[in-house]
Amino acid sequence: MKKSALISGLLLLLLGAMLFHADYVREGASYGLILWYQAVVPSLFPFMVLSSLIVAGGGVKTLMKPFYLVLSPFFPISENGCYVLVSGLLCGYPMGAKTCSDFVKQGRISLDEGRFLLSVCNQPSPMFLFGYAAPFLSEHVRIPALFISMYAPIPVLAFFAGRCRKHTGEDPVSRNGHLTGEESVHKLSPDDSILSAAEILVKIGGYLVFFSILIVFFRHASWITDTVRAAITGILEMTTGIREIVVTVDFPASFIAIPAVLAFGGLSGLFQTASVLKSDEKKTGLSVRSCFFWKMAHAALAALTAAILRITVPEAPLLFR
Repeated sequence: MKKSALISGLLLLLLGAMLFHADYVREGASYGLILWYQAVVPSLFPFMVLSSLIVAGGGVKTLMKPFYLVLSPFFPISENGCYVLVSGLLCGYPMGAKTCSDFVKQGRISLDEGRFLLSVCNQPSPMFLFGYAAPFLSEHVRIPALFISMYAPIPVLAFFAGRCRKHTGEDPVSRNGHLTGEESVHKLSPDDSILSAAEILVKIGGYLVFFSILIVFFRHASWITDTVRAAITGILEMTTGIREIVVTVDFPASFIAIPAVLAFGGLSGLFQTASVLKSDEKKTGLSVRSCFFWKMAHAALAALTAAILRITVPEAPLLFR
């Protein structure tokens, strides 16, 4: 009861602030919608539609055989789990979480494997890394340094997540009462896939607008120092946070901070993840809190990796300029 009253009070204060600063709301909402339209929709929508069609068409095992041979020594996963991992690494937030949730619900992977995969599969895409984040650091840092800082900690996370697995022995057949495999999933039409992707993208857009409005309020708060404002922005939203950090924080501290922001994904990214998990959380048992814990761990490891690279090989021509 107290928690509900506190949340209601905070929301009421926020509503009042928005009413008295409508210009901030308009600025933040406009930025969030532009970011959604120009960055999120083009990078996620085609992958969401094609991924659902590939899964419904029964092509997962065929496509994943070469990836499974490479990844299975490092990640204790099935071929279906390999698809969850690869799609999460390549397609960006929150595609990994969505695929993981869908596969657990459909009986393609067990709940145990789904919980393990959720700790490592929900990542920013390499396209975002190369196309958006890397240019901000291009004066001092080459792309491989940022790539290593961001993705090298993932096997470390997988090791610790694997040690935390309960290994209940549960399998998809016994849990869902139907066969595991391509024949167990409803055949989606292209129209169904498009509508499902559009629904998720609308949710993502809503969170981007909301967090962009919060960022504008912090941007206009003169009592907050520039460094603190950059840190708050990075915690709230990854894309704007990267830009604020580069403008505010000097190199090499900016190089250490940006991989941490990328790995964490911002609270906006966490809410986006919750939007694809929440409706099925009772059915799948996948926890947003667990995802938050592993994102925090990944952020710490990414910052540590960047710091080690900068300290140990500052003159490496392939890593730094």
